[in-house]
Amino acid sequence: MRERLRVIIRKEFLQALRNPRMRLMMILPPIFQLIIFGYAANMDVDSVRIGWMDMDHTPESRAYISEFTGSRYFIEKRPVSDYDEVERRLKNGDVKAIIEIPPNFGRDIKSGYPTVTAAWIDGAMPFRAETIRGYIQGTHTQFVTELGAVGQTKAAPPPAAFVQTRFRYNQDFDSIYAMVPSSISLLLALIPAILMALAVVREKELGSITNLYVTPVTRIEFLIGKQLPYIALAMVNFTLMFLMALFLFRVPLKGSFPTLLLGAMLYVTTTTAYGMVISAFARTQIAALFGTAILTVLPATQFAGLMTPVSSLSGIAAIMGRVFPMSYFVPISMGAFTKGLGFSDLDRYLLDLALFIPVFVLLNFLLLRKQQS
Repeated sequence: MRERLRVIIRKEFLQALRNPRMRLMMILPPIFQLIIFGYAANMDVDSVRIGWMDMDHTPESRAYISEFTGSRYFIEKRPVSDYDEVERRLKNGDVKAIIEIPPNFGRDIKSGYPTVTAAWIDGAMPFRAETIRGYIQGTHTQFVTELGAVGQTKAAPPPAAFVQTRFRYNQDFDSIYAMVPSSISLLLALIPAILMALAVVREKELGSITNLYVTPVTRIEFLIGKQLPYIALAMVNFTLMFLMALFLFRVPLKGSFPTLLLGAMLYVTTTTAYGMVISAFARTQIAALFGTAILTVLPATQFAGLMTPVSSLSGIAAIMGRVFPMSYFVPISMGAFTKGLGFSDLDRYLLDLALFIPVFVLLNFLLLRKQQS
């Protein structure tokens, strides 16, 4: 058995590496896509183009505007004269928010009366609109508080209780520290599964899978021998992306590397087995390519925690999230890179990933039927 398995593994390595297009597909797509996700898929909300409609024209209103334009979150644009211009500039995208400063703003600030300003925000993208609203509210509160602290206005009575927010892990609130670990999770699901599915379907198209029928090779030997080379190639991809995260994107590894490495090994074993399951239903390499891409990217982006936490899903969406392996590797990758977590913190996710392996292997074993004589 050991010799037959060694022959299958060697043959698969040679077959995979002999094809120039396959060699390029093994190495270039993960590197290229990680660069795209790391740099282009930026969810940071900063440098917001902001305008203002100042109806007061006092030193206080100008100081209020400076509080916004002096922040890294906003870029100053020219003032707005009337409500028609507010509508026009928000519609054409010239600005994303406009601050309306009412008459008597300076007098109310000095007197300590409640000061109300209006903020017109482009709500076409709800996530960014909510973030911009939070920035504006925070800047407004900081301005009023600082005025009271230096005695320019009547100090408001202290609240009975207040909440002071601090970010525990990503203090700079930069999305790259979330996007890079998450993108590694996505690419280790997509590329190994596609390569594995293509490898099996290629055997069907060339007819070389007939060797399984005429040799003493067992189904389990064929499955293991077919999968191990692609697990090794996926770990090469993981190594390259890990080094890119450290040295290209400057995302530090704060947690345990052995835990991350073990998680990656379990994960790519699962995703290659997942690709083999899909290959059982495809007859051509084109079908295998598109089928694997669709059945990987859609659940990965919608149900596996890349955009929405799995814990917040319900119904069918929650079930799909729980049965997709990426849902368990995202916390491992994110925890190791950003949160400084180790084996004791991530052991339950490692166990969940390990449970996928026998399930997929058994499913592949049942789907791969030897031809009966």
